[in-house]
Amino acid sequence: MKKLLQILLIGVIAITVNPTMIRAQKIDTNRMNRDIRIMENILGELFKVQITNGGRNSMFISNMGGINSRGIRGTYLPGYGVIMMVPQNSYFGRGIQVISRDGNSASISFYYDSDEQEGDRSVDKESVIARIKEFLKDYGSTIGQLDDNEHINVIYGSKSSRELAFALYPGSNTDESDTPEKLPVISISAKVKDLKDYRTGKINDGKLEDRLVVSTVEDKEYLDLKVMSNIFETALRDKEKDAFRLSGTINYMMLDNFGALFSMDVMYSEFGSFGREFDELRRLRDRMHDERTKRTGVNEEPAPGAPDVIKDSEREAKAEEAYKRLKNDLKEYLVDYGRTLSSLNDDHYVLLSVNIGGRWDTIPDRFDVQIKKSVLSRLDNGKISREEALKSVVLKEY
Repeated sequence: MKKLLQILLIGVIAITVNPTMIRAQKIDTNRMNRDIRIMENILGELFKVQITNGGRNSMFISNMGGINSRGIRGTYLPGYGVIMMVPQNSYFGRGIQVISRDGNSASISFYYDSDEQEGDRSVDKESVIARIKEFLKDYGSTIGQLDDNEHINVIYGSKSSRELAFALYPGSNTDESDTPEKLPVISISAKVKDLKDYRTGKINDGKLEDRLVVSTVEDKEYLDLKVMSNIFETALRDKEKDAFRLSGTINYMMLDNFGALFSMDVMYSEFGSFGREFDELRRLRDRMHDERTKRTGVNEEPAPGAPDVIKDSEREAKAEEAYKRLKNDLKEYLVDYGRTLSSLNDDHYVLLSVNIGGRWDTIPDRFDVQIKKSVLSRLDNGKISREEALKSVVLKEY
């Protein structure tokens, strides 16, 4: 009887242990993060753009994500693979609305930064797809530790445009034109095995192209994902002072082999609902300080004990508490409202990727919150409690 109970216990453990959890434990996190950082830099170079036709004596002040790898984010999801998120803000778009000195509305154009003089370098849907495919073919297979059945997915336009920007151009030197349409969110997914086979010559370029999965948010509208994003927006915009508030809008996308992906930016606000402008200006000041330090090599931080340092220390402590509340709130939102995502199957996941604005010593640049839909279904059916569901939420900081 004792031996039978041992056999039954082993069987129960084998059933309850999630293969994804086992897979995650085998991954060398430092090595994976290193590979992902390298991929972020490569994508930053591929999607680097330049501004043209600004006119003489033009001025452009921006606190945007930048034209390098800043803002490009990679995430490893055990059992699914790697998701690379390339932001489509005003730098990565086709144009930006500006005001000329004579008060008239105008626009400027963005082109891929390249030494090549020939060829079309405009940023449009076709060129974005072509560059993502180029990245997958040339570099996708170099990400180590991925299983053959996992994926590498590049999502362009996964981050909202939330940055403060000013542009000033002489009216006589600026060509007026219509502002181009904003590009859709574009997703291209490749299976790791297909990328390896292409790299070793087992399949040719045409066969790999046929196996790539290309989709945009225009292809299908998921009402339940839109409702969920509205729930997040409402909850995070209604925060009082000393809290992390939503900056911009929330992007969402359905990934066929994974589930629902939500992406957002948040900023710490000391001033409640009327403090966004102050926070944006603080970010602009911090960015300008970083760029000046990088250019001159001199860090002009105030001396320890100075009033500004003491004030920043107090602000950091308040922000830490607000960050803890934010993490707990998002876990609860996933559990309480994630059950409404009817488009998902039980083997799908809900992933919320949060980018944190500002300069912080103790707060990460971003974090992911993830839960499996089967957990939400069990909660909905009364098989587990809300507390048990909350314990199943996985949070990863970067």
